[in-house]
Amino acid sequence: PPDKFGHVETQVYRSAFPTPASFEYLKFLGLRTIVNLSQELPMRAVVAYFEEIGAELNNVGLRVWTHPRCTPISHELVKVALQIILDRSCHPLLLVSSSGTHQVGSIVGCLRRLQGWNLTSIFDEYRSYAAPSPRLHCEQFIELWDNDLVTIPATPPAWFEAQQELLLNDLAKWSELHRGQKLMDGRDSTDRRNLAYFRVSGPLASRGVTSAVADEDEDN
Repeated sequence: PPDKFGHVETQVYRSAFPTPASFEYLKFLGLRTIVNLSQELPMRAVVAYFEEIGAELNNVGLRVWTHPRCTPISHELVKVALQIILDRSCHPLLLVSSSGTHQVGSIVGCLRRLQGWNLTSIFDEYRSYAAPSPRLHCEQFIELWDNDLVTIPATPPAWFEAQQELLLNDLAKWSELHRGQKLMDGRDSTDRRNLAYFRVSGPLASRGVTSAVADEDEDN
């Protein structure tokens, strides 16, 4: 597989720029879309391979990089990338950047925020790919990302719909629990602070997702 390759969700993958050595592996994924987050193109042989297998190369990084002062990770980059990731018609999808580390990691981190992941687990996943040099500004960007900037498509992936349903069910149970607590002690336990606590202490991770560190350990 390509360097920094990983499984994000069903039919959503991540990696650094592929090389010809990884073509055979990528062929089994049946890719339909490649989202390039870098401000540069993959090598010509890789671009030609994507054309050969009929996969669309979407150069999001180049599209939003309109002047030299543009930062490698921006709200526009994340917004556009997430809209594509959440469009099931684009799957199977590979998310790439030149290193497969900070840009990809930030996009995945913001996706996890949208999924309601626990912040500790989000940063653990980011650091497992970014080690040994995770960047604080990437983690701050993920933490401060505004989910309201993303419009969920009419037909999101099945895994996203299932997770949102679970979150709504958990929130309903959480509210019911605290309404009962309010009746017992006379305090309003369903205020904004409790809702905020629920949101930052959400699910640890999606089922079936492993970190880069875990994958390496399994290989040893």
